Amino acid sequence: MTDSSPPSHVWAGFNYTWELLSHRIAQMRVMPDGDGAVALQMVGGDWSTGARRRDDPFYRVRTHRIHARDFVVVHGETPLIIGPSGEAIATETLNAPGVLAMPEQVIVLRGFDINTAIPQPDAFPSDYDPAQGYTTRGVGLSVSAPTKDADGNALRFQVAARLRWGPLDREDMNAAMQHAQTAMTVGWTAIGFAGSVASHAVSDEAAYPHAPPYSKHPLLGEETMRIDDLPPRPGFTAIRRMDLVLDAQDGSDKGVYVRAIGAEILPRKPGIPQRLLAAGSNASMFEEVGVTFRPSAELLWLHLADKEAKITMISQEGQHPVGAFHVSGHEK
Repeated sequence: MTDSSPPSHVWAGFNYTWELLSHRIAQMRVMPDGDGAVALQMVGGDWSTGARRRDDPFYRVRTHRIHARDFVVVHGETPLIIGPSGEAIATETLNAPGVLAMPEQVIVLRGFDINTAIPQPDAFPSDYDPAQGYTTRGVGLSVSAPTKDADGNALRFQVAARLRWGPLDREDMNAAMQHAQTAMTVGWTAIGFAGSVASHAVSDEAAYPHAPPYSKHPLLGEETMRIDDLPPRPGFTAIRRMDLVLDAQDGSDKGVYVRAIGAEILPRKPGIPQRLLAAGSNASMFEEVGVTFRPSAELLWLHLADKEAKITMISQEGQHPVGAFHVSGHEK
């Protein structure tokens, strides 16, 4: 391959797992930039930050590094405010001549940011600090397939996010979440390329055993959330939608203190199907309720016309202190 232009980067998912306990979600950020570096942030309640005890999270972020002709990316993000309804949606208009000049255009996810520590409405109770976050029943984010405007000079698509806060054992938190406003930013990547695209919907479900402490909650998806019969390389899988749902097994609207959450594409090997692994667990020393985990996603397989394209899966992982953290774009 003779093209000397810098490589492009496309997000391939994440996993966050607390070391010791499950926690509320107050702030969570997983957002790669155009160079493959990743901005991270994870904050729970006062049992995670050191106010009562400290619990540093483990992270893993996957991205595809792509060097190909006739392949153009533009990265962006959409800020949303999610209220008690638990969801928000916005329409984006993108003027990107390089993307539009390619035969195919797709929009895929590039990460997200959740922040509960924002100004609240007057009805929000004064006895609860929104920076302490909330117990949750899951998180979802998606982007739609793009359409061109009438003159073909812009792409339009929708960006959606879902936050399922759920009550648990704190009456002050339960009252506050009825009025809570949460900032959520959805990152996305617009891709213009020569080749073809195919969509695959995948899902799984498991009623996890409730046998505390530290119930066994394995990752889901290795055999069920897979794409078989892919065309020969070169190509890669991107994520257009992910939804990670944790439901209480007693049928209530209870949330959970989360120990692990994420969905990540595994590296593809010759003869092995493409797979998505998902994590959603409250396994901990304290597990108030048994949970059923239901992950689902829409995966896009992008088959590139450039037969000399070079595609590498980058996995960046480790442990970082509670709060904001930055990871360079170097392969580990």
